[in-house]
Amino acid sequence: MVKVAFLDRDGTIIKDSGYTFRIDDLMWMPDAIAGLSFLVSLGYKIIVITNQSGIARGYYTEKKMNAFHKFMNNDLKQKAGIRIEKFYHCPHHPDGNIKKYRKSCNCRKPRDELFQMAIHDFSIETNQSIVIGNNLSDIIPAINRGINEGFLLYNNDSNRPIENDWPNIMIVNNWMEI
Repeated sequence: MVKVAFLDRDGTIIKDSGYTFRIDDLMWMPDAIAGLSFLVSLGYKIIVITNQSGIARGYYTEKKMNAFHKFMNNDLKQKAGIRIEKFYHCPHHPDGNIKKYRKSCNCRKPRDELFQMAIHDFSIETNQSIVIGNNLSDIIPAINRGINEGFLLYNNDSNRPIENDWPNIMIVNNWMEI
């Protein structure tokens, strides 16, 4: 069994510039690489779970997204000697322009199908794992699957809950508070 840090992508580990898939647009969030390195030093494997509706909308392809993820991993290896074990993504959106991706599904957060797949694929010890995201919809599906602790990265005005009704979700202002 392994312990994992489940991470959202856009707005959590990289800047969300709106449908980010171009290599030239990769900008790591402040202190994200140091935070990822720290998590790896504590024995966590890193897994990213991300909604990528830009695929359904026709802004980019899964092939281009996979190339971007490969570039992210190469950049992490070069800068910190670490890697993301796997990227799980949802390419769907009910309002998508690409017919095969235009649908409601169980893999799009806040649903939990991608978390279920990762837990199965890696034999994850959920009570020893954590989740980090910049929206509650990134975190709650993991908590509902038995992930022990969540961190809500507060980096925009729309994601701070008025009251935190989830005792195992800590609201943090930046990566250094995790």
